[in-house]
Amino acid sequence: MKSLQEIFLLLFLALPLLLFSQNYKIEGKVVDINNRPLSFVNILLFENDVTTPFTGTATGESGVFQIKNLAAKEYSLEISMIGYHTVSRRLHFSENSNLGIIQLKENVESLDEAVIKVRRPTIKRAPGKLIFNVENSSLSTGNTFNLLTRTPGVLIIGDDISVKKTKPIIYINDKRVYLTSSELSGLLKSMDASNIKSIEVITNPSVKYDAEATTVLNIITSRAVSIGYKGSVNTTWEQAIFSKYRFSTAHYYKNHWLNAYASYSFSPRKDFKQDDNYIHFFNQDNVSRKSVWESDFEKVTHSKAHQGNVILDFTLNEKNSLNFSTTAIVSPNKTFNNTVYGEIFDAQQQLDFVFNSASNLEYDTANLSFNLEHNVKLDEEGAQLSTLVHYINYNNERTQVLNTEYSLPSGTLLNTVNFFTDAKQDSNIFTGQTDFNKKLGEGNFEAGLKYSHINTESGLHFFNIENDVLEYVEANSDLFVYAESIFAGYINYAKKWGKWNISAGLRGEYTDVKGDSRSLGIINKQDYFDIFPAVSALYKINDDNVFEINYRRSIERPRFQSLNPFSYFITDNIMNMGNPNLVPTIKNKYLISYILKNKWTFEAYYIYKKDPLALLSFQDNENNSTQNIDANIIHDINYSLDISYYSSLCSWWSLYVYTSTYYVENEFFALASPQETYKNDTYGFYAQMYSSVTLSKDKTFTSDINTSYISNVISGSVNYKNQFITSVSFRKSIWKKRASITVGVDDIFNTNNILVTSRYYNQDNSYFAKSESRLFRLGFKYNFGNTRLRDNNRSSSINESERLD
Repeated sequence: MKSLQEIFLLLFLALPLLLFSQNYKIEGKVVDINNRPLSFVNILLFENDVTTPFTGTATGESGVFQIKNLAAKEYSLEISMIGYHTVSRRLHFSENSNLGIIQLKENVESLDEAVIKVRRPTIKRAPGKLIFNVENSSLSTGNTFNLLTRTPGVLIIGDDISVKKTKPIIYINDKRVYLTSSELSGLLKSMDASNIKSIEVITNPSVKYDAEATTVLNIITSRAVSIGYKGSVNTTWEQAIFSKYRFSTAHYYKNHWLNAYASYSFSPRKDFKQDDNYIHFFNQDNVSRKSVWESDFEKVTHSKAHQGNVILDFTLNEKNSLNFSTTAIVSPNKTFNNTVYGEIFDAQQQLDFVFNSASNLEYDTANLSFNLEHNVKLDEEGAQLSTLVHYINYNNERTQVLNTEYSLPSGTLLNTVNFFTDAKQDSNIFTGQTDFNKKLGEGNFEAGLKYSHINTESGLHFFNIENDVLEYVEANSDLFVYAESIFAGYINYAKKWGKWNISAGLRGEYTDVKGDSRSLGIINKQDYFDIFPAVSALYKINDDNVFEINYRRSIERPRFQSLNPFSYFITDNIMNMGNPNLVPTIKNKYLISYILKNKWTFEAYYIYKKDPLALLSFQDNENNSTQNIDANIIHDINYSLDISYYSSLCSWWSLYVYTSTYYVENEFFALASPQETYKNDTYGFYAQMYSSVTLSKDKTFTSDINTSYISNVISGSVNYKNQFITSVSFRKSIWKKRASITVGVDDIFNTNNILVTSRYYNQDNSYFAKSESRLFRLGFKYNFGNTRLRDNNRSSSINESERLD
């Protein structure tokens, strides 16, 4: 083991020693019709068929510009300035190029063009990827979690995010986020959507991504492209059952060697959730009714989250660049006030008992991350080496006080349960990786190494409360120490042969895990190595007909919370239990797709998961309790046919429609039933429609409508039924386009609430979750800074058909 670590360390340190050679540059001078130099003109350079500029600059006082460190290939150059017509050129050069004098003509109609230009969100499709551009659209308000609910191809149920029936790995600016579903939900709800540039939905990730990545969501924040300073202030008010607020500010600055971004947001919220719960307990014959428990659960959450981000890009010289970024998310004194009123009926449906429960929880959470990345360009053909180190510290402290009283219907008190818990979690995550990219032959070669280490210590102290005195209960207390190291390496080669585009890659990962339950004296050690191939073949008959097939093997590892063997109580009759014997899930995904006229996409895929991880809920009929257990189920099978359509129907209306017809099958061990196994399966249908409309001739008033429906879906023993949501938003620019107002309503018909059931053999329980999904949102954004230094909006010079690329 030690020798393997040394080999990876030597390789990791050796790769950055590769050296470089010369790249090319372009230069020129921009003048007006009187040949007077124009300063602060935006100069943006695009790679062919890419709508986002990869580099840019601005002219100096003498009107001269220069862009260095370019590979020999084709580019699109765009030269623009407010009040002048934009000049676009296609360039192809294999040596330094001087464009000479470029003359801009005045555009009288655009002299009042200002900082904010309201835009419709655009969708760009590429093989295995969909890019949803939302910057300065009517969707860029509220929080990022809400934004994901409107992202094409993304399904959210509760806190769980899925893409094509799989749980995606979340990246922010190409950096992976290591959080559980509930922690991730809290993070995204604290991120201001106005600072999001685009969301990449990657359905066929290459082997460059971690082996866990069956699908990927990459959230890209806004960055400055042209030289200068600008900033914005934003505020959002949301009204559901309770009010919620968000205040944020963002700042951008760029010169010839520094591109800086900083933002801060503060989000005071009060949230409400209600569940109607039902449990039917059985007698020992597992057939006849023993009792029925019906309860009403209400949760009120108070939170005040702070989030700060800093991104610094340094251009060291023509070949070397450095990126530093940091994110801090602090949520102090977040409280959950839970109340439960329940009634217990006997077999004859007569009321036997009632119970009242009050539980107060307080969380203090801090998440700090630091990233440092170095990039070096190695030759004129675009070879590049990047090295990244990433560190995350996640700290969570939680206290809980619970009181439950059981009474007769007459009000006579029978029994009380009181306890107090004090829990702490401290996690440290370090990753280091290096990636190499170079043209090889007529194709592109990629290779890389990655090391990641997770160290977590979580503890829980349990106290009974008797006569207001705390009594420590060692049997219900826990200390769990977890360490995980992953060593990974990959190679990938992509090449075009005539009408074929072929990509093939192989990733290998060695995993070393140790979990130590100090309270139970149980140590769990696992180490394993596996390989993960990915192959993709695209055949382009012509511009209107494209076929693609791909295969990817991936893994899902148990999280440390799931491997902790300790059992702890959520309430006095609901218990969570980990499982130290969990093994990783291996996934195999096969997909074939057809793209017609770059508007229609037809995808058929099959996913098979061996030993899939699931959270199973079992009712204990003897003790009238419920256990939530992490387990490997036997298998998870998914067949699906997906059809999507995206087009600009006219100059002011674009439409995206996505449907998925599928079959899902889960088989698991029925641990609380006399039968050994149970197969839970379903046919289902999911549909999503997104419509973007420009409502004014000057394009300053836009609207977006999003509707989605899912008939039913399963997860382990649980069935979800009939989720439907329709949302609408409007955005209008004001004050000579320096500010904008956004108004919207989420879940207009209040139909996003879903019924969750688990019914088989001697198991019969359900709950109907009702959260604050319907809300009214009002947002205001004001931009300041030199209007000539704004980010260039290339879409103003691109016709509608080109936006579908």
